[in-house]
Amino acid sequence: MLFGKKEKDSKVNDVIWMTETAKWNGIIQEWKKDNHLSLICWFDSTLQHAESLFSRETTSPVSIFLASQVHPTLVTGSKILFAEHYPLYEKEINLFRKLSIQEVTVHSAMDEPLFLRFGGEKIIQLMKQMGMKEDQSVQHKMISGAISKAQDKIARKVISESLSHSPAEWLEKNVRNSL
Repeated sequence: MLFGKKEKDSKVNDVIWMTETAKWNGIIQEWKKDNHLSLICWFDSTLQHAESLFSRETTSPVSIFLASQVHPTLVTGSKILFAEHYPLYEKEINLFRKLSIQEVTVHSAMDEPLFLRFGGEKIIQLMKQMGMKEDQSVQHKMISGAISKAQDKIARKVISESLSHSPAEWLEKNVRNSL
């Protein structure tokens, strides 16, 4: 649009954990508070892990979807959580728009492949030095901004995207050279 209003991006609330174990415990606790939420995963490996964890926690049905297969009618009226960031910001935003999400919560961990690319180990050490416990999360708009900048940096290194089973495989296949 030349003079029209720019489409407003969804508000992303990042919940950052020190470890993936703590992240999954946090997601399960959030589901226990509101079992009508929908969990969306970007990668098959994440979906399989989530299904395995929830099968040990409950016999009740849990709404877990693969991002490429979720349809707006499946998540209408439920709180939506994402179990991870997609490495490319634009792809995330496009799905948020497709699902008509104004505000979204994304759970991430510093020991996930995306964060390890950007010094996650050092941040874990800093969090520990500050007295944080593994079961505590951090949330701040500066963190969300840093994540989107990291996604933009990754996007500049991707020539042609190859789909992958896991975040680590995606980074291996798609990101050329060092960041």
